[in-house]
Amino acid sequence: MKSNALRAIKFICVFIFALLIFNCNKKSDPITITIHSIDSKTKLPRLNTFDTIEVRKEGFGFIKKTFKKVAEYTTDPTGSVKIMLDGTEGYNFLLSGPNIYGSADFSEAFTKEKLKDGQEVNIEVISLEDR
Repeated sequence: MKSNALRAIKFICVFIFALLIFNCNKKSDPITITIHSIDSKTKLPRLNTFDTIEVRKEGFGFIKKTFKKVAEYTTDPTGSVKIMLDGTEGYNFLLSGPNIYGSADFSEAFTKEKLKDGQEVNIEVISLEDR
């Protein structure tokens, strides 16, 4: 009876150890993406507005997923910004400025789609004054 219990405990310990080793082998896959700020009414780029784009990375949380702030960028005069990210992670992009809001989600919680190298993400900006 004792030998069966010891075998089970040894098996569980080896199994947990193997899981830890295999989970630590995640390789980062750096990709470059371009985010464009698009006006929702005219469907044209927002030129010379210098909107703020907040990048949040998907994380593990109790009951629901968390999104920790990774970085904050300001769009250039053409209404876009190029950033480098890890292609294996999920991200949430929030665009803000005076009386505007927009977002795009690339995480397992919202979509199965993963970001690809060279991908262009368009965020439609909604004016809070028109609501």
